[in-house]
Amino acid sequence: MKNYPDFSNYGYQINRELGHNRAGGRVTYLATEINTQKPVVIKQFQFATRGAVWSEYQAYEQEINLLKRLNFPNIPRYLDSFQTGAGFCMVQEYKKAPSLATKKELHPQQIKQIAISVLEILKYLQKQIPPIIHRDLKPENILVDRQMNVTLVDFGFARIGGGEVAVSSVVKGTLGFMPPEQMFNRELTFASDLYSLGATLICLLTNTNSLEVGKLIDETGSLKFRSKLPHLSEEFLNWLEKMVAPRYQDRFSSAEVALDALIPINILPITEANKLLQNSWLRAGVMAGVMAGVVALLVPLTMQLFFRKPNFQTELIVATDVTTLANVDTVKMNQGMVYFLVKLSEIPENNQNYRGTCQLFDGVGALVAVGQSTLKNTSGKIEAWCGYDFSKSSDRSGIWRFKFFVNDKQILERELTVSSSL
Repeated sequence: MKNYPDFSNYGYQINRELGHNRAGGRVTYLATEINTQKPVVIKQFQFATRGAVWSEYQAYEQEINLLKRLNFPNIPRYLDSFQTGAGFCMVQEYKKAPSLATKKELHPQQIKQIAISVLEILKYLQKQIPPIIHRDLKPENILVDRQMNVTLVDFGFARIGGGEVAVSSVVKGTLGFMPPEQMFNRELTFASDLYSLGATLICLLTNTNSLEVGKLIDETGSLKFRSKLPHLSEEFLNWLEKMVAPRYQDRFSSAEVALDALIPINILPITEANKLLQNSWLRAGVMAGVMAGVVALLVPLTMQLFFRKPNFQTELIVATDVTTLANVDTVKMNQGMVYFLVKLSEIPENNQNYRGTCQLFDGVGALVAVGQSTLKNTSGKIEAWCGYDFSKSSDRSGIWRFKFFVNDKQILERELTVSSSL
């Protein structure tokens, strides 16, 4: 039996320890709120503990004050705080998800989607009055669940202020993820968190442990990664290089600008074999795996369509060859890629841009593939490509679902039966 502190008088029962910083006197627990039986996270600052430092208490106090201001679904909500004989405690909403520090074999498209989600969070923080800079963005502080929901945690080092924000006399952050201006105790800007996100993405894409990110930094202090990512598109590598430029003036000026630049980029290059996939988001798929033998994808005749306007026309083609685009009912997955071509027609000709999103859910309802792209209405028509590659070893047979959204409105859903039989 673990010797956990007793918080029952405050309405909480500790279940287990999630993490600790003994040197700083901070411990994080997963607990249950006794009245509601809901899981919560309790961060305890043990002021009397040997090794506890004043800066950790200041971080605790600052995090409480900051979280009270925030209301965003991808940031755990502040719930409560209380003082004990051993120190102070803060209670937060619990997000059941591992950190990116534990994620393995993420596909580049998944990593792009994570980047989009984190940029949306940073965009929200930067639009606060005054704006907020996180200052400790790294894989350990980004949680991602099986449905690719992203959560940003640990605001103990966050800074509140407008425009350029002067740091304190103590450098705070994590080596390898701090931009040069933060390491040298200079003024911070919105571009500072962008550097940290870029370093995080490079770790994920190169499968580099966050503790070894320093191995990617050369003698000039620049992150070098291009040679390790030859399979990614030049456009995306240029975007990533701009994110981690040593001079903040050479980075994107804000999360919003970086996000707008990223969304239309194909993270994988357009090859001769798939030139038609100009709007492809899942072109190489998210590797959910392959059964022993050949996996078959059976396409039923029933399809549910949801339109904003009844005169919209929709067509979905499932094909194994982007040249012939022969619509198939059965796909032998040893053929490699399966392509989903969504065609929308009879749309008002206003040259408006749309945001398209495709999602693929496996047989137990887990989101295994997702992607976004900017779509252009040309002559009243929109075409969007998605693709999935069953080439690894963890796919689940059963009823899969493909969904397509335009500007966050679902307009198409189709069930797919995935079978391990020949």
